[in-house]
Amino acid sequence: MKKSLLTFAALFVFSSLAMAQAPTPPVSFYGGGALSVPSSPSSFSDSWKTGYHGFVGVGFDVAPKVKVVAKIERHNFGSDFGLADINGGNYKVWMFGPEAHLSLGAPMVPIQPFVSAGIGMASVTFDDFTGTDPLVAALNTANSGASSTNFYYSIGGGLQFSIAPNASLFVQARYASISGDDGSTSFLPISVGLKLF
Repeated sequence: MKKSLLTFAALFVFSSLAMAQAPTPPVSFYGGGALSVPSSPSSFSDSWKTGYHGFVGVGFDVAPKVKVVAKIERHNFGSDFGLADINGGNYKVWMFGPEAHLSLGAPMVPIQPFVSAGIGMASVTFDDFTGTDPLVAALNTANSGASSTNFYYSIGGGLQFSIAPNASLFVQARYASISGDDGSTSFLPISVGLKLF
């Protein structure tokens, strides 16, 4: 019995070492989300409140410490005009584009800081306002032609925590800016997510 236990323990140790030394696949899968905080201009940050977002992505190794992640993300900001008789009017953003991640940590360290930069296209739409306030009709008329698709960029950084040989948790904060005819609109996505492989 003792010999069987020792044999099993040895096999377990050797298989664990083999798994730990297995090469990481060149493709990774990302998913996450959390808060989206309006930043500028003041007409955006004053009229829409902190919202939420979610994203998925596929990452590709392009250099020893660099991944490029093809991402799709969705942001939603609720309106905040301070009027009890006005509802709806959510500011919604779909973002599509690549984001580069540069790892700043040493190999095999379980906590890896990283910086990121992304570009792409952002599609902005507005929900209709509802309510009894006379401003509802005027707000809906103003928003009816406000939907647009424009270029965006983002910069940020975060920390990645290894939780298994091919899985990591990460936290990330970014500054995102969407260009427009009347100037740019910016916000701060704060994300928590999971990376596989």
